[in-house]
Amino acid sequence: MKEIDDHFSKEEIKRRSKLFYGTLMVLLLPFILIPLLLSLIIRTFYPQIPIPNHPDMIGNVITLFLIIVAMVVLVRLGKPTLSAILLVGIWLTAIIITLVNGSINDNVAALLVIPIIIAGLLINGQASISIALISSALVWTIAWFKQDAPILFLDNRIQFQPQYGHAIFWTALFWTIAGLTWILSNTIQRALRESHDQALAFSQLSEQLEQRVAEQTLELARRANRAEALYDVSRALASTLDLLSVLNMIGEQAAHLLGFEGALVLLTDSETGEFVVEGASHAAINTFILATLQPALRHVLHSNEPQIIALGAGAAGEKTSALALPLRYGTNVEGILMLMDSRGAATRSSDDLHLAQGLADQAAIAIANTQFLEQAREAATLEERTRLARDIHDTLAQGLTGIVMQLGAVQRALAHAPGEAEVHLDLAQRMARESLAEARRSVWNMRSPALERGNIADALGNLAAHPAQPGLQVDLDVRGAPYPLETAAESALLRVSQEALVNTSKHAKATKVQIQLDYTPDAICLLICDNGIGFQNIDKVDTAPTPGVRGGFGLMGMRERLRALGGRLDITNSAGAQVRATIPRERAQPSQPNLLHEANRDI
Repeated sequence: MKEIDDHFSKEEIKRRSKLFYGTLMVLLLPFILIPLLLSLIIRTFYPQIPIPNHPDMIGNVITLFLIIVAMVVLVRLGKPTLSAILLVGIWLTAIIITLVNGSINDNVAALLVIPIIIAGLLINGQASISIALISSALVWTIAWFKQDAPILFLDNRIQFQPQYGHAIFWTALFWTIAGLTWILSNTIQRALRESHDQALAFSQLSEQLEQRVAEQTLELARRANRAEALYDVSRALASTLDLLSVLNMIGEQAAHLLGFEGALVLLTDSETGEFVVEGASHAAINTFILATLQPALRHVLHSNEPQIIALGAGAAGEKTSALALPLRYGTNVEGILMLMDSRGAATRSSDDLHLAQGLADQAAIAIANTQFLEQAREAATLEERTRLARDIHDTLAQGLTGIVMQLGAVQRALAHAPGEAEVHLDLAQRMARESLAEARRSVWNMRSPALERGNIADALGNLAAHPAQPGLQVDLDVRGAPYPLETAAESALLRVSQEALVNTSKHAKATKVQIQLDYTPDAICLLICDNGIGFQNIDKVDTAPTPGVRGGFGLMGMRERLRALGGRLDITNSAGAQVRATIPRERAQPSQPNLLHEANRDI
């Protein structure tokens, strides 16, 4: 505000100074410079024309010059109003001396109009009225002193002296000029005041806008810092599996952004239900104090609202407090984010509370992600163990069973049929090599060798051509137009076929097995039938709660493999054993052609 006033004061001085210089030039040109120039021209070109000589001419010129220099100096010193008063005073003095020595009938009285105008332009309207009042008093005083009586009696008639008529005329002229000048001066002053007020209003508006821009800039910077902090936290959640590092970062960011000294992350112990420290950033809490805060912390968690908790007096006697925010994610994560403040001023605005709660939610998500990751690892470990158990049963267990059967046949044939014993021994060696290869591939989770050399029909054909029991006839019938199958579907059908043939050899006492593979528009179906006595105690074995030495894992493994693909397994014992496996086509057929499988098949 003061700067605006100073600026307008300076501008007003400049305006008055320029106006003074202009007025001075207007006065000097007609009254001083032009007469001097005419006098010089007459003396030079018309010497015969007499020009009266004034003995005080040089002194008057010097005096006038000094007065002008004094007024200019005052203007240069920033006193244009004082220069205007001096100019008006000198002009009035000169006119008064001239009128006193002459008469108001002369036109010299008209020169009193000039100081009236000068006072109005260079000073103000009141100065113009004052000069008009002085000029009027002057002409009336001169008219009074120049005559003996104001009234003449001629031929019984009353007649005013002519000097009073001139005085009335000059008075009317003075006041007319003064009034017009006063109106003009007030108009100019009013315009200047309005300009000053507008400039002042614009200045205030500019200051308000600058203040708002500064506030908005500060707010944007604060929001940018918060967004950057949230981005860092989100990036940490996505890039690291170290829960302690993530919790420490969240606590550090929350304390930094909200002006706290440190942060603690407390989680409930699964056994005791008490809150324990899981993460800390520039903060610590006494075990005794934490024990006393348990009820207050449980209240924060149950209310699910941020609350201020008093922590008692610090080391220096100051009151300490903390902003406690609930950590909750479903029913698995329960905890508290505590932001510590040793000054006892933990209260924050609603925006700050929303930010703090957002960071607390990020901490809860980090904890939940860690728990989910641990559960996923446990599930993956269990799934891998189950897969290995199924593969061991389908490969090693079946192979060892076949080897035991073949060795038993060798032992029985040695006494009366040595040639047949050699056949059984060769078959046992082949089974041992195949079982070893299958075991290695199970460890590395690779495809079965039978499927590496072709599709499921080729693998079933190879299985039918080399039965595990000598004398067992296995026939394969493929129906429908074949279409490519997923590796998991082919492996499941192959394992079901292997398990069914092993069970036929062990339990059914069959001599003939029929394998039928049917490619239907809706599903891929596998049917295995034999002419034996069926699987003994199949209901008891299949419904065993856990597999063991008595068996049951083979049937359970077949069901699990098919169930994972949306299929089903049906086993019946009427007129021999029948095993039926069905997998829906949309689950059995790959979404894209298995190019690697096709390439291996071509090779």
